[in-house]
Amino acid sequence: MVPVKRKPIFRVETMARILIRSLAVLAILAGCARSGPLPDENKTVHYYQFSLPRDREAFDRLRTWFHEEHPEVNLQIHTLPTSSDDQHQFYLTHLGSRSLSRIDVFALDVIWLAEFARAGFLMPLDDLFPEREWEEFFPAPVQAATYDRHRYAAPLFVDAGVLYSRKDLLLKHGFAHPPKTWEELVKASRVILEREEDPSLNGFVWQGKQYEGLVCNLIEFLPSRNPFLTVAESPRLEVDRVRRALGFMRDLVVRFGVSPPSVFSMSEEESRQVFQNGRAVFMRNWPYAWRLAQQEGSPVKDRVWLSPLPAFAGDASGGKGALGGFLLGIHPESPAREEARAWVRFLASPRAQRVLWQDLGLTPARRTVFPDLPSRGIPLDVLRQVMESAVPRPASPLYIPISQSVQAYGSGALAGVYPIDRAIRHIESDMGRIMRVMH
Repeated sequence: MVPVKRKPIFRVETMARILIRSLAVLAILAGCARSGPLPDENKTVHYYQFSLPRDREAFDRLRTWFHEEHPEVNLQIHTLPTSSDDQHQFYLTHLGSRSLSRIDVFALDVIWLAEFARAGFLMPLDDLFPEREWEEFFPAPVQAATYDRHRYAAPLFVDAGVLYSRKDLLLKHGFAHPPKTWEELVKASRVILEREEDPSLNGFVWQGKQYEGLVCNLIEFLPSRNPFLTVAESPRLEVDRVRRALGFMRDLVVRFGVSPPSVFSMSEEESRQVFQNGRAVFMRNWPYAWRLAQQEGSPVKDRVWLSPLPAFAGDASGGKGALGGFLLGIHPESPAREEARAWVRFLASPRAQRVLWQDLGLTPARRTVFPDLPSRGIPLDVLRQVMESAVPRPASPLYIPISQSVQAYGSGALAGVYPIDRAIRHIESDMGRIMRVMH
């Protein structure tokens, strides 16, 4: 077993605010834990996870199956609030203080892995599966689960950005397939907008609001698959690549006129509503929007193509979606390590992955289960292609504060508050301060 070293975490909020939010979460948890008999605590696994509609029924079924295989284990499932920020702050407080809440296994966002691993909140799981079984997962979530050459988590489910296209409008105006390059998307948008003569129609909607989704969009607009942040002892911003991506994102509005100015305040739901109401030709979003677009009463039902995001012309690596999703980690001080490992292996198993897909719509992290998955109405061949080419966000313990700086100044540059080069200088200045605090 690789020794776990604790290192400090950069806290974006003050400890007072963290404690206040954590106490609020504890009040909710008091009524959310799924109880059972009181067995040997060394055979009890306390599992914490996000909240989803209908998740109780799915996880009760999974727990029943798990107990059939491991009758000696008492599994306690605790559900956290839906807010990712609240979950993150709860973990920061409680993983570092075992006197507050016992956490054995927990579901963590892919962007928290490096931060938590550096802080000593995760035990290495390199030997959780044989190497050939690790290869059954998509590459991106395994990469996201890796820090400092060790795997600290197992993939639970995956997500990645995709392109939605109005099939009816493209075919009507002579475009036989979704665009494969950003240049083709701009051209098709301008042609269709000009010919439709509909002032309520937009060419392309995406997420430019000041939040983590903006960083995902930025990654997807980068030339080639290289990251915007080089992760080393001292993370470095890839200035030229960031400048080009921000420049193109702003050009979509002010130069090409294919995206409305309102994209600078759009998150996923705002852009989805515009597209689903028939007021956009193209949309960047996550796969969840497909089922909503195809539901009864949707103005775009049966009129949409789903495809991978475009690349820039000449980029042989092709388009890529920013990786989303959750991982499964184990606290290194758990008194039930082997039982915790058994639960993680079970949740990452093909059987459990199929249930998460069928009941909750969570895309399996195991690519090997795709051939026999029920489609649930979504093109599985496209979904698998997107997940195969997904790219994780930079694996740095400093990612979250750096991302917050990129969100703030990137948003300001897109809105024209200040020039792109000035925004980049502000980000680099923030990065210097963040690294000084950490070291």
